[in-house]
Amino acid sequence: MRTIKILALCIITAPILQVSAQKKKLFRGKPIEFGITAGASNYMGDLAKSVAFNETKPMGGLICRFNVSDFLTLRGNALFGQISADDKNYADVDVYRKQRNLNFRSNVVEFSGGFEWNLLGFEETQNGTPMSPYLFAGLGVYKFTPKTKFNYMPTDPNGVALHPAELQKYDGQWIELQTLGTEGQETTKYNDRRRYPLTQISIPIGMGFKRQWDDVWAWGIEFGMRKTFTDYLDDVSKDYVDAQIVGGNSGLLAAALKDRGPELGYAPFDNGVGRGNPGQKDWYMFMNFTITRKITGGKTVCFQF
Repeated sequence: MRTIKILALCIITAPILQVSAQKKKLFRGKPIEFGITAGASNYMGDLAKSVAFNETKPMGGLICRFNVSDFLTLRGNALFGQISADDKNYADVDVYRKQRNLNFRSNVVEFSGGFEWNLLGFEETQNGTPMSPYLFAGLGVYKFTPKTKFNYMPTDPNGVALHPAELQKYDGQWIELQTLGTEGQETTKYNDRRRYPLTQISIPIGMGFKRQWDDVWAWGIEFGMRKTFTDYLDDVSKDYVDAQIVGGNSGLLAAALKDRGPELGYAPFDNGVGRGNPGQKDWYMFMNFTITRKITGGKTVCFQF
């Protein structure tokens, strides 16, 4: 009789338990997650000794994750952001930067892949360890195009002739700098200086925190630096070269943009004076929020009591 009662109880309660299990789906195995990310981008380099927060720009993109185990996650990103800097940010405390008077902005498009190390272990359900800080690293390919805004000035503040009339048509335009060879790239005298490629490799490294919202959705926040292998994210690296050399090779606009100090009434820099620091590469960075959803993979099974 006892056995029959237990069996009857199981038959009666089984549908209830099944409904409960369906409401609390667990994913056996490791599914693929896909989502969006958005946040802010910034830069460090020759025009910014440290992060200039007033130069922070928006970023966004897509993220895909595959949790190999509780402690290891593979990831891929497609990201877009903008970076910028201006010597005017430091003009009050750095006389040299005030005289140099350079600025730039650039869009950055990055495709990268890598891994996350979940420090506490991470389970994609509410039943295990649904949250963890993590470290990440990987390899990326990014494209950038530094530009600067040209302000046509027929004379400098001292009344001395500055820009030829032929340049007036460029007034207010954002000019791409790489093709101009502002540091003598591709000239006969400086034939060892090649134009820097606009598509390059970076190494993303950083840290973050993620939490499972429910058995399908997760959210997170992370901060990542990108180590680059170029000193030309900002088009600034080596030294000043003769305006006639730059102008003769790339035109009047190139000669005008290689030294912006005269726009403030300063004398042009002498040839060979440092324009940047070639010994330090540039960095760009993202701080972003992520929202991901499981899209495929894994098996749903009954809740374990």
